[in-house]
Amino acid sequence: MSLERDLFGEEHAGDDTARVLVADHDPISRHVLTRVLGASAHLDVVGGVNNQQPLRQWPLDRVDVTVLAVTPREDATGLIRQLSQRQVRVLVVGTGWTQRRLDACFAAGATGCLVKNIKVAKIATAIRAVASGHTVLSPELRSLYARRTAAAPAPVSAGSQDLLHTLTSREQEVLRNLTEGMSTAETAVRLRVSPATVKSHISHALTKLGARNRLEAVLLFQRSGAAESDAVPATPPRTAEIA
Repeated sequence: MSLERDLFGEEHAGDDTARVLVADHDPISRHVLTRVLGASAHLDVVGGVNNQQPLRQWPLDRVDVTVLAVTPREDATGLIRQLSQRQVRVLVVGTGWTQRRLDACFAAGATGCLVKNIKVAKIATAIRAVASGHTVLSPELRSLYARRTAAAPAPVSAGSQDLLHTLTSREQEVLRNLTEGMSTAETAVRLRVSPATVKSHISHALTKLGARNRLEAVLLFQRSGAAESDAVPATPPRTAEIA
């Protein structure tokens, strides 16, 4: 079975188009990546920008995923946080990964991290996976991610418990599905609603919980005991490896 069918299912492997923006300070790399991704099926590349430009100059209208290329010396957390706040998913492509750097990117709201030597065709698949609600990692980063999640999570505070009570039953249901590792599309099918409705519930839940991204919200939901109350396995959000 192909990677696309593994990620999206037999019936959805060719569905949907993701709007993509490439952000890279290197003009040659930016041009090549924009051109090659633009030729990929199911991707609508709106253009490329220098990631050192002010965010207000980025053409972010209806962009689903930003491919953010960074160097080891760049601190991209500020950009990632701002993009996440605009409901734009961020796929970070870089070199010199460390556990601390990976942790900082996810904490800021990134939904995927790849090594820069990956084939462009694999980046296209990763973009579609991220747009569908998956967290994406290069295999080389798996050990860093495993060490990051191995530590026992801190107990949830009473204040956080109170925040969970502000969630509607449908918002809790959506988080419960994400806790099972389901994607946005799969959650929509199970709940018999549109993916846009699921995204809206997630957005409202993030705001109420003060979470920076869905991974943080799901971990908070797990630690609260709400996930276990309905005998849902406490597994992290689905992580797809892009070989």
